[in-house]
Amino acid sequence: MKYLKILILIVLVHTAAYGQDSLNCRLLTTTDLVSPYTLAVKENFAFTGSTRFSILNISDIYNPILVYDDILSNNWINSIFINGDYGYLGLDYGFIILDLSSYESPVVLSHLVMNEIIEDVIVDNNIAYLGTLNYAFLVFDVSDPLNPYEIGRVDQNIDDVWGLDLHDSLLFAASEDTGVKIFEISVPSNPLELATLNPQNFVASDVKFKDNIVYATTTHLYAFDISDIANPQLLDTLEGAGGYAIDIEGNYAYCTSNSRLSVIDISNAADLKVAGYYPLPSPGINVFVKNKIVHVACQTDGIYFIQFDEPTFIKEVNNNLNDFSLSQNYPNPFNPSSTISYSVPEIVFVSIKVYDVLGNEIATLVNQEKPAGNYEVKLDATGLPSGIYLYKLQAGSFVETKKMVLMK
Repeated sequence: MKYLKILILIVLVHTAAYGQDSLNCRLLTTTDLVSPYTLAVKENFAFTGSTRFSILNISDIYNPILVYDDILSNNWINSIFINGDYGYLGLDYGFIILDLSSYESPVVLSHLVMNEIIEDVIVDNNIAYLGTLNYAFLVFDVSDPLNPYEIGRVDQNIDDVWGLDLHDSLLFAASEDTGVKIFEISVPSNPLELATLNPQNFVASDVKFKDNIVYATTTHLYAFDISDIANPQLLDTLEGAGGYAIDIEGNYAYCTSNSRLSVIDISNAADLKVAGYYPLPSPGINVFVKNKIVHVACQTDGIYFIQFDEPTFIKEVNNNLNDFSLSQNYPNPFNPSSTISYSVPEIVFVSIKVYDVLGNEIATLVNQEKPAGNYEVKLDATGLPSGIYLYKLQAGSFVETKKMVLMK
């Protein structure tokens, strides 16, 4: 059942395409320490789940450290929600509450075996809302984490629930066939349906709410104005820009699909625009964004850390000549060419060389004295096989090496 969502969306997103991005988007780093199906981020830690539950210290995203990795259940982990010192895990046929006061040694406080496949979990005020792939969402009292218990459910006129979001007394449920349903939950045990957002009977895989606008992602991205919740209005549909999951920061929405991470300008919800995108090596099942760094759970390739910079921010970075710097090549992965940017704060002899993973030198891109400034150099990899390559900047005593991926 856990693959149903993936298979449907692969078909839906396969034909999505649009032009080159206008924002600078670049891969900062990746980690294949885990194979995540779901992802949550709190402060400097990432929590992932699939057949295992893992915790990584990502305070230095260029060098993530695995601090915990173990099997908590025989069932697949579909969703993780972190609230304070507790972790809430939705499983195939189960629900786990963890004590996370120590990230090095989480403790299972309760493990409920259930008849439902739990696809998403969200918690507020000691109430957990569980979206299921069994035509319902469930409501649990988790005030005693040792003894959570069901206090309500909605199993009428709603299909499989894949994504949930909360705002004040409103719950937004993204579901198969029934689109997005909005519930009033001031009495958690008795959710009351207020509205259904379902143009063209779309399959809603995830939902986020911001400033009276509901953003729902499928193969497309939809924006609904619910200022008058009795009469919601579809503001815009951006074709081909949706996918599995969505997160929002500032004026941008970030959507993951089978093949890319898309960044959408939502400053005008009535005129959604693709601002940038980055190709993904495998389905981006989950996404979390903080401070313009996007964390993407790529199902078979670990966590990708991707950054999108607005033009004004790029200019500020490029004008800073106080330090040596080597940027991640862009695009990455690439085929067949990619650009490498670097800065030197003083006149110095600069060398940039490319190596394969065995340490064999492939190319010399720069080998000369450079005055202080910002520079770009292009690598043409025509004739090279697909794979991982390293490029190294040496400028005086400053040395830095980064990884890049040639994908043909």
